[in-house]
Amino acid sequence: MKKIVLIFSMVIFISVQSNAQVKKNTPVETKKNTLGFGFQASLPAWGLSAKYAISDKATIQATIAPFSSGVTKINFYGLRYIHKLKLETPTAIDPYLFGGAGIITYSTDLSSFGVNQKSSDSFSSYSFGAGFEYVTANVLGLSLDLGYGKLSVTNGVALSSLFFGGGVHYYIR
Repeated sequence: MKKIVLIFSMVIFISVQSNAQVKKNTPVETKKNTLGFGFQASLPAWGLSAKYAISDKATIQATIAPFSSGVTKINFYGLRYIHKLKLETPTAIDPYLFGGAGIITYSTDLSSFGVNQKSSDSFSSYSFGAGFEYVTANVLGLSLDLGYGKLSVTNGVALSSLFFGGGVHYYIR
């Protein structure tokens, strides 16, 4: 958790320091050093997200999904690299490729069912895929993506599947 807070702090610091270099009247999706906050879902997980464009083609994204309910609590903390594919004719839609990794933690407490059993664990995951982002009004980004992900659960057991995701981000100039 401390690493995630440190990463967010660094992203915000770098953005504040470089915001003066961003040209005005440039579409958000092509700006360098643009910072966006919002929600990202890679179903079945979803959470808070921050994006930082380190160039007009490269963006890093951090996602924290501390939302859980019921008997099982599942949390996700991850980073994603997004490589935008520039089309010859600029459009409002930016296609991209992505790759990411993260840590998933879970805990269960069955005491409410009369069973004295508690367990918890954490495991790594990775994903890659493709998607696109549409930025409207130069500040609101809507994205959809499709990818492949793998969770390394425990003792050599892994779960892998295709996933669908999407996000909404508000970009700060």
